[in-house]
Amino acid sequence: MTGNGSLWERLAPPAPYCPPLEGSARTDLAVIGGGFLGLSAALHAAEAGMDVVLLEAEGPGFGASGRNTGFVVPSLKSALGPAEAEALLGQPHAARLLRLVAGSGDAVFGLIERHGLEVARARNGWLQPGHSTAAEAMLKGRLPALLEAGVDAEFLSRGEMLALAGLPSLHGGLRVASGGQINPLAYARGLARAALAAGVRIHAGSRASGLQETATGWRVATAAGEVAARQALLATNAMVGPLCPPMRDGIVPVRVYQVATQPLPDEFRRRILPAMAPVADTRRHTFALRWTEDGRLVTGGMAVPGPGRDARAARGFLARLRAFVPGLPELRADAVWTGTIAATMDALPRMVRLGPGLFGAIGCNGRGVALSTALGRETAALLAGRTAAQDFVLPVTAPRPVPMARLSGLGPHLWLPWSGLRDRLEAQG
Repeated sequence: MTGNGSLWERLAPPAPYCPPLEGSARTDLAVIGGGFLGLSAALHAAEAGMDVVLLEAEGPGFGASGRNTGFVVPSLKSALGPAEAEALLGQPHAARLLRLVAGSGDAVFGLIERHGLEVARARNGWLQPGHSTAAEAMLKGRLPALLEAGVDAEFLSRGEMLALAGLPSLHGGLRVASGGQINPLAYARGLARAALAAGVRIHAGSRASGLQETATGWRVATAAGEVAARQALLATNAMVGPLCPPMRDGIVPVRVYQVATQPLPDEFRRRILPAMAPVADTRRHTFALRWTEDGRLVTGGMAVPGPGRDARAARGFLARLRAFVPGLPELRADAVWTGTIAATMDALPRMVRLGPGLFGAIGCNGRGVALSTALGRETAALLAGRTAAQDFVLPVTAPRPVPMARLSGLGPHLWLPWSGLRDRLEAQG
């Protein structure tokens, strides 16, 4: 099975055997994309009694699902509190989405436990400290609305946050108890095993190359076969490519790097994130940090485009890590990898109707582990007829292209120097 070049590839159990599609198949539901969202939707749809075929271009978790930091974050992006979500979505969808997000950590860890998935994990909460005094106050003011939405959260003073994170430059903030961390590639492969056990036919190495409406549903073509399905779900996120231009034009693809250090002595594990609770602060260019199951620190983010970007990214993130964590030994980048996430202009996910019985879910905006898992479950209920479109967690809309869609991926990276400057000035204030 094709690997993805990440550190998680070294640590995860092998992928299950998923033979390429050959010839013709018929099914109730064709799912295109074997990341968290597609695998969760396929698993839950099969458990609801549907016959499901999942087509994956490479192997389960090959894309951003298996390349991220593995944070289980029961929260939307920092800029999106309950008030902002309501302003953008209106009611009742804002309340539905916030409830979904509040329970998304339970969705991940519940699946791991229910199916006995072999996934390295730590469920000791997720930390969101402020990067400035103003950001700390913002997070404290947001707590009552989060609690009302069902989020298991508490506010930590700067001293309390320091005790849990060991990062003296960060301020007080939130601890979300239902969050944590996992090996994301192991989780994707575990979901694939659970889906196979539920009866899903997963075909890896089977890139969808054509999508055509028929009298009875949809025909999905690959290089060596085709699937005739009553319904189809595009769960490709940033890797949709030319298969469906309306979906591609509805996202901002953002390339994100991850850097893992060499294994570090236990003395550092006792001082930095001693509870194994991952941290992601409120900067525009977020500072994120976690331990791996084999004793490495992992951090990352975006990098400015240009020659030698991979090497520059590794040097830059290690330098940033040393600035945030005083007293570290000499660091080296033992692993550097990258993946592309699907962002939206308002940082909210989308459920798109592309035709009769053809849907697409996109835009988890860096919250993919938890949000994609929970959204996949709800999507399965929609496709199985257990949830009506008007009762779905998100508005089911027509595609919405972003401005200058084919160039949109450059924007976040070119914005980095300015956003970094603003982060630094705010942190000094």
